[in-house]
Amino acid sequence: SRGINAEYGGYLRARVCCSGMIQRFKERIGAHGDSSRRYGATEPSEQCRTCKGSGKIPRKYSEGVAVISLGDERLAPSRSIIYICIAVLVFVASTISLVIVLYPRPLTGVSKSLQIVQATISRNETRLKLGVSVEVHNNNFIQSYVDSIISQFQFQSREVGTNETTYETDRPSVPGRGGRTLNYTVVTSYGRESGSQDIYTYCCVVRWSLNFKVTVSSKFSYFLSPSIEYSDEKFLFANCANVKRLDDRTCYLNMTETL
Repeated sequence: SRGINAEYGGYLRARVCCSGMIQRFKERIGAHGDSSRRYGATEPSEQCRTCKGSGKIPRKYSEGVAVISLGDERLAPSRSIIYICIAVLVFVASTISLVIVLYPRPLTGVSKSLQIVQATISRNETRLKLGVSVEVHNNNFIQSYVDSIISQFQFQSREVGTNETTYETDRPSVPGRGGRTLNYTVVTSYGRESGSQDIYTYCCVVRWSLNFKVTVSSKFSYFLSPSIEYSDEKFLFANCANVKRLDDRTCYLNMTETL
């Protein structure tokens, strides 16, 4: 009988415990209520479509109500690492592109051709007007400007003329990754001891070409580098084939109208 009493006592205690749990559950339901009781039991309701069917809302609010718990996985950021990597790559690529485009590159001014524009040649005195073409090239991606160009001419190791052109306004522009040709003239004079006899022989007798050493010094402006200098030096030939003999002592040439 003692064993029966113990078993019956355990049964009573378990029943009392379950009754207490059921009572607390009912109190909690009464305090908070379910979805249908909160909104009124008489109102028609339907399953909440945004909370995985775990609740009910009145049908009249079903189109405008979205109930999502704070811990719902749909609220967590998605593909954040991918977006961050893409943003970093775009920033790095943009920075490298700007550096490549804006980095200052050299601008060059090179003499390309030399021509006798006007000439009066005799054995004792010679006067030549020389025309030189200078080709300037811009290696940058952005337009640049020519500030000044100095052309120096030497004949038989003697300096015979200089042309210095400085642009204060209306500076010639050079397009990005392009070039243009600028023309300049210089007047040179020679005496018997400074080459007039040789020029008479080359142009009036032999009808050969005159060899000049031309040095071109250029200054350019670029918006990231206000002063870029370049110097070029080469030998150019001035053709005497078109020189005409005026008399036994003098030859002449005038090509102004053809330039």
